[in-house]
Amino acid sequence: MASLSKFVGIPTTCVEYMHPWSDHCVNATAGLLLQSCSESLRIYSAVYLLSLVMRGKIPSRKDLQRTLHGMLQSTAFLTTNAFTFSMFVCLLRRWLGKLYFLTVAFVPSWMASFCAILVERPSRRGLLCLYVANVATETYWRMLESRGLVHPIKYGRVMIFGLSATILLLLYRSGLHKTQNDGLFDIIRFVVGKSEEAHAEDAERPPDRPPVARPAIPHGSILRIVHDKVMGFLRALPKHFSCPHRDSCVSYTLQGGTKLFCVGLGLQLTLSLVFQMGKILRNPSAIKRILRSRDVMKIALFLGGFSALFRATSCSLRHLLGRDSPYHAVPAGLLASTMFSQYPDTSVCLYIMWKMLQITYKLGIERKIVPRIPGATIFLYCTFTATLFHVAMVEPRNLRPSYWKFLHSLSGGRSAAIDRIPVDLWGLETSKQLMEVLKSTRTDFNVKFLL
Repeated sequence: MASLSKFVGIPTTCVEYMHPWSDHCVNATAGLLLQSCSESLRIYSAVYLLSLVMRGKIPSRKDLQRTLHGMLQSTAFLTTNAFTFSMFVCLLRRWLGKLYFLTVAFVPSWMASFCAILVERPSRRGLLCLYVANVATETYWRMLESRGLVHPIKYGRVMIFGLSATILLLLYRSGLHKTQNDGLFDIIRFVVGKSEEAHAEDAERPPDRPPVARPAIPHGSILRIVHDKVMGFLRALPKHFSCPHRDSCVSYTLQGGTKLFCVGLGLQLTLSLVFQMGKILRNPSAIKRILRSRDVMKIALFLGGFSALFRATSCSLRHLLGRDSPYHAVPAGLLASTMFSQYPDTSVCLYIMWKMLQITYKLGIERKIVPRIPGATIFLYCTFTATLFHVAMVEPRNLRPSYWKFLHSLSGGRSAAIDRIPVDLWGLETSKQLMEVLKSTRTDFNVKFLL
């Protein structure tokens, strides 16, 4: 069947497209409201309670009240985003008499997102915008790739991560990050070391390590003896006078790489065990397979290699040039970023890219290089979210599977039950794409509707 122009409307009803399970728009919207409210509360209860536990202290009454208020407000935000989407689709269809390409999902989702983001706390809007920007960027690429306009680039994610991380490291080494109060720089400080935070010539030199009185070593503690001798030998090796760290360059490099390797290994093991707990409970021998998997080493190799290469390159440049400079972060960051090839995660890559853009834009505003755009965060959030909803409705194959599962869960399966056959007239094979996505993500549309 020949495809219609995207500007041609389809004379279909919202019952045939938006809610084939219900003959009434109000009932369908109310059912989605109840389902999304329940699911949103479940999601944000876990998020806020985990955040409360991660503080590592007994919460006060004020902390509990703040947590409860934030949980309910975020639940209201996500619920509003979900049920007003259905409401605006039906309203636009009634007002215009037909379904148009942009009113199938993009325009109603933009309107729903605008209503929802105003419900959420202003302090969380930037974080939400960053998240949907991450997913939408990948979606735009998938859309272009499916149309043959772009092709996969070998090590493309490594290059994006490398350029973005290098700019952030340059800001960190130059001290420009201190005005941002961004948690990402705490992570950078942990990975590359506090000694690299500012100009070495301006930094206060830490005193040389004083001799530490060791307790008496019991007989047979050969590992402790070997450890002390090796560490003593490494610390005694030379370092350049411009190096801001306390121990030798070799010790400084190895300590950073080893520490981050252990952190990455522990993180990957924890994640693997948590996400595969169901398999482990059914078959305890699966633990051996998890521990022997090569995937367990990916984050460890990335973090450990990144820290070690950055420190080693920075120290080498100080030895070669005879001085320290924040611009050493450029070659050191680019070289260290090659370790991202061990863990080329798209989400991490795009998150670092968007954080870099956000931080540099804020610095540009502070220095009056670029103008402040009022409402930019809200506009971007609405546009990116509308893109994701539109792709889910019209070409779901190009949506990140995890985001499809999120929409499916939030709507109680209604996102799959929406009839895509009327949309097939635009020539995107939407209903065929939907069947492929349902099969690959193991989701379905046999759901128990609330109304």
